[in-house]
Amino acid sequence: MTAGGKAELGHDLDELRLLVGMSYRELARRTGCARSTLHDALTGRRFPRLDTVLAIVRACGGDIARWRLRWVAACKRSPAAHCTHDVAAVDQAELTGVL
Repeated sequence: MTAGGKAELGHDLDELRLLVGMSYRELARRTGCARSTLHDALTGRRFPRLDTVLAIVRACGGDIARWRLRWVAACKRSPAAHCTHDVAAVDQAELTGVL
């Protein structure tokens, strides 16, 4: 995944946060994630773990299934070490028929 691709997922997650008018502080409270973790994920500094993405999406009222699919697709292109394990852990039955 290129730096732009990694940043794209984070940028789009941040747009979701902004769309609902949520601050980093409120997002941290609702997700239970550290603000630094959220900042890294939302700015594209680090490729986020699936649980972080889903926590953000849940807190913002987004579509969990679609964001999970999007994360899986991005993760398959990413060199992030945690991706291999996380993608293997995704239940394929949940993904059937989402697209």
